[in-house]
Amino acid sequence: MFGFFKNFFGSSTIDSELNAVVGAAMEGLDIQTAMAAHENWKLRLQAYLEGSSSEQFSPEIICFDNHCDLGQWIHGKGQANLGKFAGFTALLEHHKMFHYAASNVVALSQVGKDAEARKILDGSFSAFSKAVGEDLEGLYSIVEHSRSRMR
Repeated sequence: MFGFFKNFFGSSTIDSELNAVVGAAMEGLDIQTAMAAHENWKLRLQAYLEGSSSEQFSPEIICFDNHCDLGQWIHGKGQANLGKFAGFTALLEHHKMFHYAASNVVALSQVGKDAEARKILDGSFSAFSKAVGEDLEGLYSIVEHSRSRMR
């Protein structure tokens, strides 16, 4: 866990100043809900590709990373409080590419290129989804560590 502190904050310790920054940043974000929502995207896209989904996806909307709850947090309180840290920048970029890959899956499927869409779903989409999940898990560990220090 302390390795993630170093990767995220540039330090292997979390002091009272960082505790305050983390606390302010986390207002309005339920990390576990965000993780579950992003994990669910692969199932939703698989169902879409299989034709068993009733959802109407628009690649022109999915490509924007600021429409989901996590994206709104990233571009709001997250950026304001954690934007200067390398770990946050990684989360921002992974999340952006996650949405870009998801929109490519839908766009390719809509023009009948399901094989290419599946390659992206199993390739770059899955890789960015995993990266977002790992970033959120690390952030969750930081939040829990910060909370335990405040008790």
